[in-house]
Amino acid sequence: MSLKTPVTLYGAPPSLYSGKARSYLRKAGIDYIERLQCHPDYASRILPAIGRFVIPVLEHDQTIVQDTTEIIDYLEENGDAPIGVYPETPKQKIISLILEVFGDEGLLRPAMHYRWNFPEENDYFISMEFGRFMNPQADDDEARQLAGMPKAAMQKYLPGLGITEDTIPEIERTYEDLLAALDAHFLKHPYLLGGKPTIADFGLYGPMYAHLARDPKPEMLMKTTANRVWRWVERMTAPDLDKPEFSGLPDATVAGDAIPDTLKTVLKLVGRDHAPEVTALVDFVNGHLESGPEAGSPVITDATRRVLGRITIPVGDMEVPVGARHFTLWMLQRVHDAYDALGDNDKAEVDTLLEELGLEAYVHHRPSRRIKRVNYAEVWA
Repeated sequence: MSLKTPVTLYGAPPSLYSGKARSYLRKAGIDYIERLQCHPDYASRILPAIGRFVIPVLEHDQTIVQDTTEIIDYLEENGDAPIGVYPETPKQKIISLILEVFGDEGLLRPAMHYRWNFPEENDYFISMEFGRFMNPQADDDEARQLAGMPKAAMQKYLPGLGITEDTIPEIERTYEDLLAALDAHFLKHPYLLGGKPTIADFGLYGPMYAHLARDPKPEMLMKTTANRVWRWVERMTAPDLDKPEFSGLPDATVAGDAIPDTLKTVLKLVGRDHAPEVTALVDFVNGHLESGPEAGSPVITDATRRVLGRITIPVGDMEVPVGARHFTLWMLQRVHDAYDALGDNDKAEVDTLLEELGLEAYVHHRPSRRIKRVNYAEVWA
């Protein structure tokens, strides 16, 4: 099936995961119409189908796809000119999927901290953004009023993400480390793995664009301390490859399945700052699964909750309680499946690379059960 009619993306400008999907649509040259959640079609068709108020959602020819990763996979499979976001070579494929997990899950702390903990710089902008996607014609006063409830709801998530007065200095330090490493990488390469975007770029782009390059406080931090990262965000927002600084560079990933040294520096930070959370999450879930939830039962049985429970993770020298996000597990399965499909020699090369970078947990520390998505909800396999 080809995409002969425009697709509809239900999203919003300040939405992290909407940005990831929107970037793919632009890069793939797919005609699309974007609508806000306040559009009547969302209430009449989308909400009854998926059963929860969430974005982004893609609608095409009576098919409804929810979750950004599934949206990208749907478009890759059905589009007339897919980008080819998954590298075909083993090391680059595994690394790209790990970076997608890190972008989707590992950058939530800086994304949420820099959005919600700087009201003097951010509040007007955020109020206008949140108010307008509820009522696009709202004036400033109405937008502020409309934004009050969702702003308060989002701020309540901060402690569950491990964002507290004690952890904020470490969150800022590790994010600044990441910016510096990415800035050095984008001096040499337009995209994470060379001359074209992969799923790694789309994964990282979500938080880097919607929160960290649009909200006033982190936008200025990025522009003034890591300008090449800002340029990459700009590049990922453009419909073409947008790399005039790299004239003559092939529109392909780095040859020979190589991982650039500058990207290895970034990946070592991923291993330092996020891999321990992966380990703690898997350990917790394996303990949870000893109670034997039935196959097909909801992963989250209480509709008012978004996490399985509480885990403790290292943040700098501190041990910090955070929510156990099951969505991380679902994303990790993509890494596991790609690794399991490799031949023995390729697995050995990947293992050597993962050990060098401190990323073994993403492949080898696994839950005892899988998660499936059935009717837009996560259930135990």
